[in-house]
This record gives sequence, structure tokens and C-alpha cells, in this order.
Amino acid sequence: MYEYRVTKYNPAFRDARGHYLRDDWTMFRQVGESFSGVVLTVAEYERVEMVYVDSAIAFLREAGLLSMTVADLENSKGSQLSFRNGSNLSLDEVADVIRRMLQEKLWCRLEGKDAFVHIGRDYYMYIGLPHRSIIAEQKAIELGLFVEEFVSPYHKEFDD
Repeated sequence: MYEYRVTKYNPAFRDARGHYLRDDWTMFRQVGESFSGVVLTVAEYERVEMVYVDSAIAFLREAGLLSMTVADLENSKGSQLSFRNGSNLSLDEVADVIRRMLQEKLWCRLEGKDAFVHIGRDYYMYIGLPHRSIIAEQKAIELGLFVEEFVSPYHKEFDD
């Protein structure tokens, strides 16, 4: 499996342990706050959120996936959901679930045959596919994201 970390965080600004050193927003609740002298607006948040969603779907499509399965669903906010653990979602539905995870309304693993999308803390997205996806990598980069080969820390076996 080929695994990626796809984020808005430039790896050039990480320390030797991989910690991001710049002052940057990490969640929807920070809209209205200032980071490095720039106020995070709803419009900017929504732009970045859409870039993440578009990138994730591009990776899945390039891998030939048409759907993903919901696993380990956590809905602590009580969001109204049309799916549950084990539900098989179309890519349009996957896009909506990614959006909700980025907004911290719910959390789950999106799993497919030899594939996954994991949304982590602090606006980190991890994608796993059966093979490298050069076209989707390029699209994510063109949209302003940084694509790194990286093993997701959200694999089920890491929970133990």
C-alpha cells in the first residue's frame, strides 16, 4: 500500500522531530482568530476545506475506487447521520463525511479495498492506496497542499 500525508503544512517548516513550527490554524472553531497576522475568515476556511475534499476524492478516483466503508464511527456531537458503521458510501457521500470530519462534527475511518482516508487532529489528512497516484499528487500540489509519503497513525492496529 502507498500512504500519504496530505496537508496545508509546508514540510520546510518542520523541526527534526516533524513538529510544525509556524503559527497556523488547525480547526474550524478558530475562524475569526489571527494567525501570523492574518485573520482566518469563513471564506478562507471553506476554501481550504474544499481543497482537502477535492484532493481526497481525486486520489480515490485515480485508484479506481467508487465507494468507501465507514469504520469506527464516533459521533460524540450527536450529528444527524444517514449512515452508520459498515455503511458503504459513494464518493459524493465520502466527500461530505470528510467535510464533517474536518469540521470536527464526527470521526471515522473511511476504508476501501486496499485504501483509506483518515482525518487526524490539527487538520492532517492521511490517504492510503494500492499504488502511487501521480496525477492526484499533482492536483493536490496545484491546489496548494503538500503531499508526503507518510504512514497514517490512525490505522486500527495503532489503537491498541
